[in-house]
Amino acid sequence: MNNILRLSYTFIFIALFFPDADNIFSQTYIPPNPWQVDTLITSQTGIYRYVFPETHLPLMQTVQITKNGVYLRENFDYRSGDDKYIRFFSALIPGDTLHITYRRLPGNFKSKYTLFAKDTANVQVDTAAVDTGLVRVRRIQFENPFDNVQSGLNTSGSIMRGVRVGTNSDFSLNSGLNLELSGNLTENLEVVAALNDEVTPIQPEGNTQSLNEIDKVFVNFRSPYVSGTVGDFNLVYENSQYGNVQRKLQGLTILGEYDSKFAGATVATTRGYYHHVSFIGQEGNQGPYQLTGKNGERDIIVLAGTERIYINGQLMTRGESNDYVIEYGNGQVIFSNRRLITSESRIEIDFEYFPSIQKYNRNVYGAVLGGDLFKNKLKVDMRFYRESDDPDQVLEDGAALTEQEKQILREAGNDPFKASVSGEIFRSDTSGSYVKIDTLINEQTVTIYRYTGRDGGTYDVRFSYVGPGNGDYKRDRLGVYRWAGVNRGEYQPLRLLPLPIKHETADFQLTWNPYQRISISGEAATSFLDQNVFSPLDDENNRGQAYKAEAKADQLPLKIKSVDLGKLTLNVTTKYVEKNFQPADRVFEPDYKRYWNILQEAEESNEEKSFQFSGIYQPFSVMKLTVNTGQLSRGEMRSMRNYGQLEFSRSDWFAVRSYYEFVGSDIKIGQISNDWWRYGINLQKEIWKLRPELDYSSELRKNNSRGAISGFQFDDYMTGLELINLDKFNGSVKYNLRQDAVYDYRNPGVLMPQSVTRTGQLELSIRDYANTSASLRIVRREKEFDDDFKNIRQDSLTLQYVDPTFQDTVWQDRTTNLAELNVSHASLKKALDVNVNYRISTEQTALREKIYIDVGENRGNYRYDEELDEYVPDANGNYVLFIIQSGRFEPVTNFQASFRVNIEPGRYWKKPKDEFQKLLTFLSSETFFRVEEETKERNLWAVYLMNLSKFQGDSTLRGNLQLNQDLYIMRRNRDLSFRLRYRLNTSRNNQYLDANDNEDRRTDEFGIRADWKLIPEIRCQTEARRKDTFRENPSENSRNRNIVGWYGEQKFSYRPGSRWEIGLESEYGNENNTTASYPLQLWYGVLRGRLSYAIPGRGRITGDYNYQTAQLIENTLNLPIPYEMALGREKGESKDWQLRGEYTLAKNILFTLLFTGRDEAGFKRVIHSGQAEIRAFF
Repeated sequence: MNNILRLSYTFIFIALFFPDADNIFSQTYIPPNPWQVDTLITSQTGIYRYVFPETHLPLMQTVQITKNGVYLRENFDYRSGDDKYIRFFSALIPGDTLHITYRRLPGNFKSKYTLFAKDTANVQVDTAAVDTGLVRVRRIQFENPFDNVQSGLNTSGSIMRGVRVGTNSDFSLNSGLNLELSGNLTENLEVVAALNDEVTPIQPEGNTQSLNEIDKVFVNFRSPYVSGTVGDFNLVYENSQYGNVQRKLQGLTILGEYDSKFAGATVATTRGYYHHVSFIGQEGNQGPYQLTGKNGERDIIVLAGTERIYINGQLMTRGESNDYVIEYGNGQVIFSNRRLITSESRIEIDFEYFPSIQKYNRNVYGAVLGGDLFKNKLKVDMRFYRESDDPDQVLEDGAALTEQEKQILREAGNDPFKASVSGEIFRSDTSGSYVKIDTLINEQTVTIYRYTGRDGGTYDVRFSYVGPGNGDYKRDRLGVYRWAGVNRGEYQPLRLLPLPIKHETADFQLTWNPYQRISISGEAATSFLDQNVFSPLDDENNRGQAYKAEAKADQLPLKIKSVDLGKLTLNVTTKYVEKNFQPADRVFEPDYKRYWNILQEAEESNEEKSFQFSGIYQPFSVMKLTVNTGQLSRGEMRSMRNYGQLEFSRSDWFAVRSYYEFVGSDIKIGQISNDWWRYGINLQKEIWKLRPELDYSSELRKNNSRGAISGFQFDDYMTGLELINLDKFNGSVKYNLRQDAVYDYRNPGVLMPQSVTRTGQLELSIRDYANTSASLRIVRREKEFDDDFKNIRQDSLTLQYVDPTFQDTVWQDRTTNLAELNVSHASLKKALDVNVNYRISTEQTALREKIYIDVGENRGNYRYDEELDEYVPDANGNYVLFIIQSGRFEPVTNFQASFRVNIEPGRYWKKPKDEFQKLLTFLSSETFFRVEEETKERNLWAVYLMNLSKFQGDSTLRGNLQLNQDLYIMRRNRDLSFRLRYRLNTSRNNQYLDANDNEDRRTDEFGIRADWKLIPEIRCQTEARRKDTFRENPSENSRNRNIVGWYGEQKFSYRPGSRWEIGLESEYGNENNTTASYPLQLWYGVLRGRLSYAIPGRGRITGDYNYQTAQLIENTLNLPIPYEMALGREKGESKDWQLRGEYTLAKNILFTLLFTGRDEAGFKRVIHSGQAEIRAFF
């Protein structure tokens, strides 16, 4: 990162014309020329010469002059006097028009600057000076040549330097830079930059449409001719068939543009690896759907913002209120209630990821060149892109490969599983987690590894994911693997060596526009992919080519004499792609397999020979006819398609769309033929404020493989009604009935009913009606299978249907319920404010496990308590908690509901008229209620109707209920006010693999608080409360709690003047744990003091001191104090203190000094920590 910063600063000063922007693209434009001068003069009096502006340094060879539209010739009509003026041979007469154009040198600098001038004001002449020819001069005010250079640069940020030392930490030096700037550095140079030297491995949350990437560091520039970026940027090459690239990179990219020509270059490193996955959605599962790497590995990190998700060929939009959310940290996608996922959903996802296992550093080189020629009749576009691994830099351990590992890679060829070494490490001190044992399988001795727990074995073993059916072990949880049988698992005790690759693509595109609406284009591309640069094996298929030719005619007007016959659009495309061609990014359109009816036997090949013709004829503005026909060859597969569509839409009549499509594919060698028919019609009619809709669609896919008939058919009927043209109301209701059938392998050629699906959908929205806005969306889908399919044997599945690429093969009844309700209401001058949220969805959730990582003292937020034998929260701890998902998913119903209401009569009766109104203005309340539940409860209506007796039960994986109620009396009275509070929080966690982590918790709290003033300078707060804490751990009785606590708290704040503030707080608590396994009673007292002194306009000094004592009242079993009691402190006296000073040394320069100390009961030493820093803001 520091290298990037150095590059950034360098290019700010040496590259006045550098790229802009995150996105580099191939389109060009004609930039304006800022140094071209165009002057128009109308003569008022006779003149003989024109004087150039003082700051213009003209290029005299570019001067062109016209007088009254007639060009003047140099040395015949005028003569130039160096670069200062132009003298005309004949005088201009009044009314003459003079047009002068020329180019000038960049910069607004005068030709001469003076430091001294002749002193002629009342100065006696020195005779000696006269005799010697010397002249008395005087110094004049210096004229800055850069005064004319205007800069609108806006900067913000800070730079910090500091030191830190402590009892439990070494002396350390801290530094930080955070700079943001934007604006014009010069007249023609725009700069936008974000610089910092902090490494923040935090992925943004993928639940919003736009992302806030806090670790993005870049400097980008834009000038009239050149733009570019140094640092983090998104490289985007578009508008091509084979040369498109989208990557998230770190490095340098520049693009120069001039006179409709462009050229650019990129030098960078990749932050991830591009991958594409496609799958069929699951009935009744909105997610999460796990993304995997190229080798099927699950432990990946998706780079934020790189994903492109398509459903049935349509691009989705990220965001909770849109189509999906994504967890970048573990690569899981969850679809929102607005996007129903079914077994008919065809999902495709492109993304970049960083694997958690070892990988090389990957370098990127790119170049683009092209532009418009012959008055924009011809367009040229050339691109080059290269990704190559650096075998000498392995990111995992930062060390180069050993000679033994290099030899393994040389012998592995392109097989990643051959490039491996044993994953076992022998531990002679039995500090490992596995033991090696021999067992007899099929009369053969097999050595396997068995997990024994930490410090219980003689081996540590590293397992690698090798795919289902390729391994002998299954993963139970992090670090725990179990022998499953030969080829019955997904993991092997191996350490895979990464194969260093080199991937290059080059693309050339030529477009000819002979007429305005006609274009002819051709494209040629080549690729080189070496999947293992160490090995010469398997290199015969590294190179491949691809070609494309296309002719377009866009909306050609058809006329016979004066008769308008409409408009015609034509398109002819042919493609040729070799099977070894490997593009750098997506080449085929979404839903490509369905479009051409690609068979399973041809899915792995990239080969394509295709021809397509498309036409659109629009005889009238309300009618359109579309036709498409084409052929494709892919290996041994041949495909032919025909498509026709008729559209008619007239608002005062009706709208109708009908289509017919046939796609036939065959593989003659395998005697396989597959025909796919698709057809449908949609009809809509506007009636008053309503729009009824009818829709019918059907598909029939018939596969004949050596006489065996298989395939499917469905008929989908839909009716709907939509509200339209209403100001404050919108709504729609739809109902779908789908009937599926498959061919019966027992009766060839006969379709048998498979399932019936019923889907109902309701949407309503209200906008600002009676101070209320609301939205409601409900979807219910039921899919019921025929009894013959519910218990079908796996071996007969392929006989029923041969291609699961286009159909779910989990033939079980499913019910999907999605609902979302949002209501907001504010009335009575906002005296009443109500918000209601309700959401249900059918999802899957994974069992989890807690992992505590030691990060060093004072760097974590947990510590391990040896007496309690558990990890407890500590703001200055040395452990960090990670929650890891196991990958074992279970279907659940996810329920979320919340209710918030604020009542404040004082907003309505600002001037009460009687005592009753006055009494009500003294009162106000805040109520908040929230329920969250992930449950496997079968009685779904009990969940939907929020029957709380079914919540947090045996079927609950995770549940939480929260109720907050505050009642205020004279809330806005600064002299005296009261607050009555009730808090209820119950939770159940049953989602962890380790039973010790599953538990129930409940807290009840009642309290009353008074805020009052003893005198104007002394503010006081008095509070009394009772709190009941319940905790139950079914597997560990020692962690059970039933604590009844009584608490009192008094606070004083005294401000004797504007500079001083004195605070004093005291707290008393009496707590009794009544569980039979952990009886314990104690009391504790706390004193807190605070002293603050403000230095007007300069800073502040604050000191805090806290003292606590905890004493046992009853402890018959001599047990340690649990963390839930005595504020988490142990028996005895605990003290901590802090001194903080902030002082402004100068404008925008702040000095901070911090000293802290802790002397807690149970600690073996006093911990001191000191920190000083100076920070400059700009």
